[in-house]
Amino acid sequence: MRTVFRTLGAALALAAGAPLFAAAEAPADMQLQHLARKIEAELTGAVTQVTNAFVFVGGGSGVAISPDGDILTNHHVAGTRLKPGTWTARVNGTGRLYVCDVIGTDPVGDLCLLKARDAQDLPYVRFGDIDTLRIGQQCLTVGDPFKLADPLTGPPAVSLGTISLLHRFQQGYSDAIQTDAAINLGNSGGPLVTLDGKLIGITGQIMARFGVSGNTGIGYAIPIDQIERFLPILRTANGGVIYHGDLPQGLKFTAGDGDDTQIVTVEAVESVSEADNYGFRAKDKILEIEHEIDPVKHTLEHKPVLNYWRLRGIVQSYPEQTPLTIVIDRGGNQKRIPINLPRMPIPPPRYSLRPLGIDEADMAPAGDGVLALRIIPNSAADHAGMQNRDVILKVDGKRPPNAWADALANRRPGDRFSVQVRRGAEQHTFEIVVPPRE
Repeated sequence: MRTVFRTLGAALALAAGAPLFAAAEAPADMQLQHLARKIEAELTGAVTQVTNAFVFVGGGSGVAISPDGDILTNHHVAGTRLKPGTWTARVNGTGRLYVCDVIGTDPVGDLCLLKARDAQDLPYVRFGDIDTLRIGQQCLTVGDPFKLADPLTGPPAVSLGTISLLHRFQQGYSDAIQTDAAINLGNSGGPLVTLDGKLIGITGQIMARFGVSGNTGIGYAIPIDQIERFLPILRTANGGVIYHGDLPQGLKFTAGDGDDTQIVTVEAVESVSEADNYGFRAKDKILEIEHEIDPVKHTLEHKPVLNYWRLRGIVQSYPEQTPLTIVIDRGGNQKRIPINLPRMPIPPPRYSLRPLGIDEADMAPAGDGVLALRIIPNSAADHAGMQNRDVILKVDGKRPPNAWADALANRRPGDRFSVQVRRGAEQHTFEIVVPPRE
């Protein structure tokens, strides 16, 4: 099958230039058409397999990864409730609704594991191999963009794209796969798969600019190797939160640590800190990170550290307390420093006003409030009656902008809150309804 998929480009070129099954004029054309039919049949089979395993979850997407009901989605789709909760989700391949329990959730890595009650023989996807992925390789996303599928019977949407980058450092997605396959609101939590239907990531972020929160050709997925590291502890989290690892406290890096071409060099180490206790010293150059993936065979996974962002991306893609070995250069001699990753603190929740229709990119201080230069058309704020250039004075009785996170954290779709604004010489109060999460 792999050999067949390598020739997909040729088959697509044929299809673009003429009808796929046009009459052939030469034996070579017949062979290419036969190959195109074979590719089409195998691709259709893979798409059917993945779409059957697709799960409609809340305002987003998910995918079944086991026949007995394990379902992956994003934390921001299903894991943001303060207490262990349940969701009602529909598995596309069975057409049935299942009550799903939140088994564990990962706020930093944006991953959530659900368990469908009384599930048997669910269609599911198998995991792919991250080490076989290549930039330029074609891939598929499956999701429910803009919630266009019928709530009870509609199928998910499938998009074709390429793997644009690997190991992309994004806030929260520290080791992301970047793709140009279409990812829109509603795709969050859906699968990113190879053309033969193997799961290689869970989609969840897009790069948005100029007030556009739709597909821009840059989307991010949590990679399958990171998912595999966190699944065992998600399964035993009892509905709770799990944590990522981080660099030992006390390391300070050189001023140019953001330079993609610069070797990571330790500038200073705080005395009596975690880093000091592990034996790090100033001027250490970090070369590589090793992880033992098979303790019996002592098989090591080697990850070169090309720059500061790659260092953070590697470390933060492992659970807390994972034993890693950091290979350094100290004065021309290599040295190996074993560490156990300390817990990475979960950043405090920050409720963005953009899903409500108030674009933070178009806001400016205005005396005792904040000037909303632009209200997004057809948004919750627009429907509530807010207008461009309203000055926001209070949100649920709290003054912006620092108090917004406290006022709006942990709000759920359908919740209501008030926004007090000044419009010219008058003051108005609007009630805004929290829209469905993507």
